[in-house]
Amino acid sequence: MEERTRRFISRAFGPHCLNEPERLRASIRHSFAVRGPFVQDYERQRDGLAEVIRTRGMSPTEWEDLTEGVIEFPGEDELYAYLEQAHAYFFGDAEEPPPLPEQD
Repeated sequence: MEERTRRFISRAFGPHCLNEPERLRASIRHSFAVRGPFVQDYERQRDGLAEVIRTRGMSPTEWEDLTEGVIEFPGEDELYAYLEQAHAYFFGDAEEPPPLPEQD
């Protein structure tokens, strides 16, 4: 997995941004709309996240390490379903962020 993708996952799903996904989404949307200075980074992050989803290139353990364990999933299927929805929210046309899984 590319380092840019690792940083995006860590930032978007870690403890610092988890409760405010709309702020990150707004930043991404703005950059794409005005072709701002970060658009190339966001394009690479978008494509990198899509590649992780397509190949299932991240283990649940790696996910926990990248996100400091703030969101836990019961299995890989749930993790990748969440990531697909998150990709659609940040980079596609989904209007709402994916719901967080219930935690024990």
